[in-house]
Amino acid sequence: MPGPTQQDVRNTFDSGLPPQTSVNSVIVVGAGLAGLAAAYELAQRGIRVTVLEASDHPGGRTRTLRHPFADDLRAEAGAMTVTQHCHYTMHYLRKMGVETEPSDLVDTDFYYYRNGIRIRPDKIGDHAVELGLNAAERDLSVADMIAGYVTKWHENIGPEIAELTWTPTPRLLELDRISVRRALVDRGASAAAIGLMEPMFLEMRGGELESASAMSWARYESGPRSFSTADAGWYKIKGGTDRLARALADKITDRILYHRPVVRITQNEREAQVTFLDRERLQTLRADRVIVTAPATTLRRINLSMAGISAEKHSAVRRLRYASILRIFLQMRTKFWPEERLMISTDTAIATVRDATPRLPGPRKIVECWLTGWPAQAAANLSPDERIEFALREVEPILPGARENFELGTSVAWDNEPYAGGAYILPETGHSELMAPLRTPEGRIHFAGEHTAFEPNGGSMNYALESAARVLIEMSAA
Repeated sequence: MPGPTQQDVRNTFDSGLPPQTSVNSVIVVGAGLAGLAAAYELAQRGIRVTVLEASDHPGGRTRTLRHPFADDLRAEAGAMTVTQHCHYTMHYLRKMGVETEPSDLVDTDFYYYRNGIRIRPDKIGDHAVELGLNAAERDLSVADMIAGYVTKWHENIGPEIAELTWTPTPRLLELDRISVRRALVDRGASAAAIGLMEPMFLEMRGGELESASAMSWARYESGPRSFSTADAGWYKIKGGTDRLARALADKITDRILYHRPVVRITQNEREAQVTFLDRERLQTLRADRVIVTAPATTLRRINLSMAGISAEKHSAVRRLRYASILRIFLQMRTKFWPEERLMISTDTAIATVRDATPRLPGPRKIVECWLTGWPAQAAANLSPDERIEFALREVEPILPGARENFELGTSVAWDNEPYAGGAYILPETGHSELMAPLRTPEGRIHFAGEHTAFEPNGGSMNYALESAARVLIEMSAA
C-alpha cells in the first residue's frame, strides 16, 4: 500500500494526528528532533515508548555551543534558522513555548573577499575584469546574475517547481541527471559568477557544486526558504537552537536513555528487537514497532542482516552523502571591526567569516569560520588546537587584529562526529532514486529524519519534524 503523500501528512497533522490503536510499544532510535517529536506524540497517546540515544544530549545536529565561551556568549554549530514557512517547526515552537527572534544570517554587512581585497556587493562592476567575469556579466550585480542564471530558468520549468508539495515531474527529473555547476555553465555563467553566487546557495554548500543535483537546487532556490531571497521572515530560536530539542526532551525525560548506541535491529512477524550497548553490556529491547531516526551514516554501522531490509533501502543508505561542514569559533576580547553584522564570503579555504554574536551584548564577540566541502574535510584531520591556529592564520589577512584580540576557541567537524558523520544531506545527482526507498517502512521498522523527507534537500529542522508526523500516520494506517 502506498504511503501518505506530503499533502496527506500536512492535512492530517493540521486536523490532528491519529490514535495508535494497534501499537502498544515503540522503540525510537535517536533523540534528534524527529525522534523527540515522534516519541512525544506517542507518549501523548499513551504508547509505551523508549528512546535510545547514543550521545549524552538530545537534539542531534541542533547544537548550541556555550562552553568554553565567557560572558554567556553562545554560537550555533548546527541548525540555525527557521522561517515562517517552516510549518512543523513553528507548531512545536508554539507548543513548547519557545520564542524566536530575527536571524543573524539576514540583513548583514556582507562583503566579498577576493584576491586579497574586500569588495562590496554593489561594487562588483568596479572589479569585474580582475574577478574574471565575462563580458556579458561585467555590468551585472550578483542579484542580476541570480535572476538571469537561476530565477528566470527555474520559472520556465513550470509551476511544479514551486508548488507547496513536492512532485518530481519528468522535467524536474531531467535536472536530477546534471549537477548545479553543469546547469550554470550551460546557461552561460562564468566560473567567477558562479563563485559570487555560490554563497547564496546555502543548502548546496558543504559539498561541491560539481556533484550536487540541479533538481534539488532548483526546488530549493524556487521556494520560500531560499537564502538568495531571504527576508525578515527568517528567524532563529531565542536563547539557542537547542532549546526546542531540550523542551521536547523535558516532556519525555523518563523515556530517553542516553549513552545507548544501537548496534543491531531485527524483526519477525510478532515484534521488532533492538540491541544496544549499555556501558560494557549488550542489552535488547522488544517492541511492536521501531522508528529509526539516526542518519544514514550511523545506520550503515548498525547490523540489519536480520531486519528484513530491502535491497533498495540498503542501496539508498549506502549512496546517501552528507555535507562536509567544519565550524571554528574564535572568542575575541572586543569587536575590533566596524561593521555591526559582519559577514564575509572569501576565496580562501575558509568559505565564510562572520560575527556569530551580532545581537549579543559586548564587549566580547565570537568570530565564526565556516568551512565547507573539501577544505572542511582537510581541516577535520587537524587536532582541535591545530584548527584554531589554522583559522587564526587564515583570518588575520581578512580581519586584521584577529590574532591580537583572540582569547580562546573551539570547533565542530561534523564529518568526525561519531553519530552524525556529516552536517546534513547533500543531494547529489540521481537523488530522486533514493528518496522513496529512504522513507519507505520495512515491516515493523519505520524511518524518519531529514534524510527521509519528501523534499529533495536537507538541512532543515522542519523536514525532520515532518518526517515524524509521516511515520505516526504510517503506523496508524498499518
